[in-house]
Amino acid sequence: MASSVTDADNLQQSGKKDKDKNKDLVVLVDDKLVEVNDSIITLTGRVDEMENRIKELRSEEDFEELLGEMEVAVNSIVADVNGEIQALRASKVTQEEELKACRAEVESYKTKIEALEAQLRVCVAPVANMSNSGSG
Repeated sequence: MASSVTDADNLQQSGKKDKDKNKDLVVLVDDKLVEVNDSIITLTGRVDEMENRIKELRSEEDFEELLGEMEVAVNSIVADVNGEIQALRASKVTQEEELKACRAEVESYKTKIEALEAQLRVCVAPVANMSNSGSG
């Protein structure tokens, strides 16, 4: 019987570890979202700077060149943000798969524990009968 209690404790500890792991994954996703936010803020700042420069250069002939530079910079930042978003989506899928695998493993352990408890009852019954027969 003590064995099944120990197994149950191990199962509870495993569940706790899974919850801790999920919390860690949530923190990582939150960190990635902060990075995406920072990228968006940086993009906004660059666009503002370029708009100011456009105003300054409107009278100059380099306006078309500036527009090209601005387009390249914006496209670069958009690509970075899109990459971060794709990484977050992939991370979320991976986390969900890991969680499903953990749940399946817990269910497998539950089934094994139930089978072991049944075997233990079968083994303990004759011993209990023998000790009752011998004492009466």
